[in-house]
Amino acid sequence: MISDRSTGMLRVRRCRTLNTDKQPIERGFAMNAQEQQPALATLTRFYEAETAYLASGTRDFSGIAATLDPECVIYQPASLPYGGTWRGHAGFEAWMQAFAEIWSSLEVKSPEIFPLGDVLVSRSHVYAKVRRNQREADWPLLQFFRVREARILELRPFYWDTAALLKAINHR
Repeated sequence: MISDRSTGMLRVRRCRTLNTDKQPIERGFAMNAQEQQPALATLTRFYEAETAYLASGTRDFSGIAATLDPECVIYQPASLPYGGTWRGHAGFEAWMQAFAEIWSSLEVKSPEIFPLGDVLVSRSHVYAKVRRNQREADWPLLQFFRVREARILELRPFYWDTAALLKAINHR
């Protein structure tokens, strides 16, 4: 799926693989188009709510909470200041607070979304600003979202280079 943040449009990208004879095989999706739409809409709402949360001074978590399953879990790399496993709405909110202590703004640009059953894979580029030193950072990001009943159940981000993020965060 390809997204343009300026229009908010998301388009599904079909996956192709090769069989042992090097012939392309079109892979269908485990979810039909009707089932995919709520999951994709959930992810769009999540990205928008995450951006709004960081931009606001009030830190209203309700927009993000509306996109999360009550049993949600997020796994962050232990090397980052907000690393660890965060569970439930309270855990996710605590992670967002820890994340917001580091980043004053964040924008997910050009996400390509690949729906695979109850999982959405998002490949995107993130642009952010460090709160403490106003240093700008950007990085490619791959995220796995597991969705249940149009709400995010699990989130696993895979950062391209956490050492570069730490350098931006700790720059004086």
